[in-house]
Amino acid sequence: MKVTLIGASVSQKGGIASVLRLLREQLQSEGIEVLLVLTSGASNSIGALLLYLRAIFTVIRNCLWNRSDVVHLHMASRGSCLRKTLIAAICLALRKPYIFHLHGGGFRQFFGADLGKAGRRWVTFIFRRAPFMIALSGAWKEWIDSTIAGTRTEVVFNGVPINNLSRSPANAIPTILFLGRVEAQKGIDDLISAFRRVASIVPDALLEIGGEGAIPFYEEKCRDLPTVRFLGWMDENQREAALRRAAVLTLPSWNEGLPMSILEAMSAGLPTVAIEVGGVPEVVVNGETGILVAPRDVDALASALAKILSNPELGKQMGNNGRTRQRMLFSTESMGRKCVSLYQQCGNKQPGSL
Repeated sequence: MKVTLIGASVSQKGGIASVLRLLREQLQSEGIEVLLVLTSGASNSIGALLLYLRAIFTVIRNCLWNRSDVVHLHMASRGSCLRKTLIAAICLALRKPYIFHLHGGGFRQFFGADLGKAGRRWVTFIFRRAPFMIALSGAWKEWIDSTIAGTRTEVVFNGVPINNLSRSPANAIPTILFLGRVEAQKGIDDLISAFRRVASIVPDALLEIGGEGAIPFYEEKCRDLPTVRFLGWMDENQREAALRRAAVLTLPSWNEGLPMSILEAMSAGLPTVAIEVGGVPEVVVNGETGILVAPRDVDALASALAKILSNPELGKQMGNNGRTRQRMLFSTESMGRKCVSLYQQCGNKQPGSL
C-alpha cells in the first residue's frame, strides 16, 4: 500500500508535526510506502508559496501516475484549512480517495464564526466527499456529525510511544510541569494565579513551564515567584528529563483537541491536572489518572495541583493508572492500526460519492 501524508514539516514544533512524524514511522514499520508532502514550514511568504505549489504538483503527479492509494490530509484552522481543502479538491477531480484528519481545538470556533457562509459551504462540500473524516475524540466526532451532515467520521486517538521512563524519587522537589505554547489561550495566566495559591500550601513547590511563546512577558509577571522556571523549547531528551523531574503535569488550556503532552505524561507514569475541554475527558479519567477541572476555575486548579503534590502516593497511583491506559488506547501502534484500516476501506469507496 502507498500512502501520501499531507501536512507540516515533522521538524516543526507542535502537536500536528509530532503526530505526522510518529504516524509516518509507525506506517513504515508496518511495510507501508509513505510519502510526506509538506504544505507549511517555510521561513518566509515566498518560500511558503513555493512550498505549497510544489505540494500541489506532487499530489497531481502522484494521482495521475498512481503513486498513491490514498491521500491523508492533516488539517487545522485558517490557512491550513484553505490549503488542505484545495488539495482535496484536486484529489476529488482526479478521483483519488482522500481522508481529512482534523486537528486543533479551535476548529469549531473557526468553522462557526470565522469562516463565513461561503467558506462553510465550500468546506462542507469537500468534507462530505471524503471517504472518511478522522476526529481526535468522540466529542469532536459528535460535533462533526451534527454540524456537517453526510460525513463519515471515525475516531482515531493520537498515539505516543510506550515509555518506560523512570520517575524521580518520592522525596524529590514537588514539581508541576506545563508543556505547550506559552500564551493566554493555553491558560498560562490561570496557571500562574493557581500556583501562587499552591505555593502557600506546598511551600517547596516548583513550577516548570516548557515551550515557546510570550516568555519575557510572563517572566516579568513572575518576578516575585522565584520558584517558577521558564524552560523554553525543549528537544526530546530535555522533555524526558522534565517529565522525570515532575510530580504532575498540568494543561489548563481553554480549548484542545487531543493534547500530545498529556499522552507523553501518561506514558511516563505522570498524573495530569487538566481542563475539561475537547478530547481531554476521553483521555484523563477524573480521579483515576488525574483530575479534571472547569475552564478558568483557578481555585479548582490550585486545589487539584496541591492535592497531588501533598499526596505523593496518590500521584503515583494515578500515574500508574495513566501509563496502563496509554498503552491500551493511546499508543502509536493503535493509532497506526486504525489508520491502516481506514486506508484499506477507502479502496472500496468511490471518491466523491455520497
